[in-house]
Amino acid sequence: MSIVSPFIADIMLWLMYIAVAAAIVVTLWSVVKTLRMRTKDDEIINGVPQTRIAWTTAGCFLVCLAVTYLLGSSDPLMTNGALFTSKFWLKATDMFIYTSIILIIGCLVGVIVSRFRN
Repeated sequence: MSIVSPFIADIMLWLMYIAVAAAIVVTLWSVVKTLRMRTKDDEIINGVPQTRIAWTTAGCFLVCLAVTYLLGSSDPLMTNGALFTSKFWLKATDMFIYTSIILIIGCLVGVIVSRFRN
């Protein structure tokens, strides 16, 4: 039984890596396809510059990811009794946490502004 468990754990970890990579590729492909398929008719709808807002949002998201990665900590972390020292994954974890917090705050501000606007 001890021989099977690590093997299954490795398979599960690799399947998760593949699933995350596939999700990232599909997301990026979808965003690029959607932004490129816009026509000039879609550019301004009811006086709102849709295309410029979409490209600005995508760019700001990428900048936010880059900045939060650079600001992330790479200090070693004790996890389950073992010292975790991978600088990339420590910074990547902080990046996702900080970016999620920024996006949640942005959504809350957007809801509050739209709720109380005339």
